[in-house]
Amino acid sequence: MNGSYSKRIISNEDKPSLVKLFIKYEKEVYGEMQTSDGEIQEILDFIPAGDRIGLWKDGDLVAISILTEKDHRLPSLILGKPDENLGMYIEEMATELIKSAKARKEHISDSKTIILSANLEVEKRTFEKIGFAPTRYWYQMKRNLESLENPSIPSSYRISEFNPDSQAESLHETFEEVFSDHFDYHPTELEEFIKRFQRPSFDPTLWYLLKEKNDLIGFILCSVNEETQMGEISHVGIRRDWRRKGLAHLLLSFAFWKLYKRGMKSAALSVDSDNYTDATIVYQKSGMYVYRGFTRYDMKV
Repeated sequence: MNGSYSKRIISNEDKPSLVKLFIKYEKEVYGEMQTSDGEIQEILDFIPAGDRIGLWKDGDLVAISILTEKDHRLPSLILGKPDENLGMYIEEMATELIKSAKARKEHISDSKTIILSANLEVEKRTFEKIGFAPTRYWYQMKRNLESLENPSIPSSYRISEFNPDSQAESLHETFEEVFSDHFDYHPTELEEFIKRFQRPSFDPTLWYLLKEKNDLIGFILCSVNEETQMGEISHVGIRRDWRRKGLAHLLLSFAFWKLYKRGMKSAALSVDSDNYTDATIVYQKSGMYVYRGFTRYDMKV
């Protein structure tokens, strides 16, 4: 890099530049803004200073590296201004990201895996050049929400809002059972699961539990983005003995209606391409369509 570039920690004073970079990238790559002002503020408020680094060119923020941690995984973000220098931006910020990751595991013996997502061919080429390996292809699916009515729920089932004070343990047990056969599953303790409740985006009135009598048999966990008016479904699951009975469709229909009542114009979720045939049949029957695809890249440190 020449002298017109500089790197430093991103601070609260840099928020306007950070917002501008997200807008530039997401509108050009996705065709719409998907990250809210509140989510950008969470980066500044909750990511340790050394794990949020920015690259400036002539005073303009052109790229960022963000490192987070979730058990053995380090879900991270390298985002650059989508111009002719994007490959160089990525290489520079990957240096910072890997440095942060190695510092994070300095005092532990277990390996950690940095996880990045690539949307553009230049991102894929550069990640592979640096040493990241493609591990999974994902789809984002969406549905437009308009003129929805409360779906009919069979009398043998009941859907209710999650109560974190009394239902955390039962939801955790069900969550672990549902996802134990999924790619990259890593069991978590109840204490780790409860940390989800501390996120600013957590809203228990948007987490719904499906019961048959007293048995918790499924769940769908949602959040809303008031700025983009898009609801996100982070997890939907049905216990094995109750699958293939249309219950995932029931939960999705209920969640769409609730998100619509909250003023959301669309709903989105991500699905692993290896589950594409089975999962997307359920999602497509619920009115969803494939909006875009992205590739997951991993590097062990």
